[in-house]
Amino acid sequence: MYPTLLSLGKDLQFHAYTVMIALAFLVGVLMACRENEKLAKPYPITPIGGIWVFFFAVIGAKAYYILQYKSPSQLYEVMYFWGGGLVFFGGLIGGLLGALLYLRFARVNPLNLVDVVIPFLPLAHAIARIGCFLNGCCYGSPSDAPWAVAFPKDSAAYVKHLQGGLVPSTATHSLHVHPTQLYASLGLLCIFFIMRYAYKRPHRLGTVALLYPILYGALRFSTEFFRGDSARSLLSLTVSQVFALTLCLGGILLYAMLAILHRNKSEQTEQTATQNAENEGDPAS
Repeated sequence: MYPTLLSLGKDLQFHAYTVMIALAFLVGVLMACRENEKLAKPYPITPIGGIWVFFFAVIGAKAYYILQYKSPSQLYEVMYFWGGGLVFFGGLIGGLLGALLYLRFARVNPLNLVDVVIPFLPLAHAIARIGCFLNGCCYGSPSDAPWAVAFPKDSAAYVKHLQGGLVPSTATHSLHVHPTQLYASLGLLCIFFIMRYAYKRPHRLGTVALLYPILYGALRFSTEFFRGDSARSLLSLTVSQVFALTLCLGGILLYAMLAILHRNKSEQTEQTATQNAENEGDPAS
């Protein structure tokens, strides 16, 4: 845990979580724009779109946190986004809304860009999860695994373990827990490489982008079993697991529908071509 990366005097501090979030957005946005420039006919998008995404993502992440851990009556706190308390799924919804609004403003069909830009989302998320690890949030449940980690006194994990009577007040660190932030970061990097590989191979429009909800939904559903900070169980699952499962199953359903649509379109094209060939070969026609 290293919450402050750099301090310049007493009043100027660069917090690890904030720095990694900013780095994640910079890497994701700039690499997506660079990939767009490689197209034969690039779409008129610029890094300005990243500002739209960032703003709406922070608002969405804050609102989701308030709804999950507090109450709707406190939604006014979304204005205090610098105070922490962000949930990725809320950021995902807000960020997608921001992207759609920007693309509408730029007069670009979102469907034309999804396969180009979405693969960089898990890369950015992987970087952000390292910020979670340095900050000590999103920690795991107690574990005796060789790679388990302990967070220092006054960390979120330490406070929860102290309140739960799992450690004495004289303890200098929390119990050893699963480094779920690193599990997520590693899994997200794998998703990024899988999606990039799929993008470079022949593919139908939208199929690369749909790998994200399927793979990330499965990853988040799995890592939630090792989380130690989840709240409000629903059907014996955490709220995030329900969301992740919905994301995964929805992605699979859309992928199947897209495959059927492409297959029917191919069959219709073949039938049309066959009929045209037959008509051309019929001397009576």
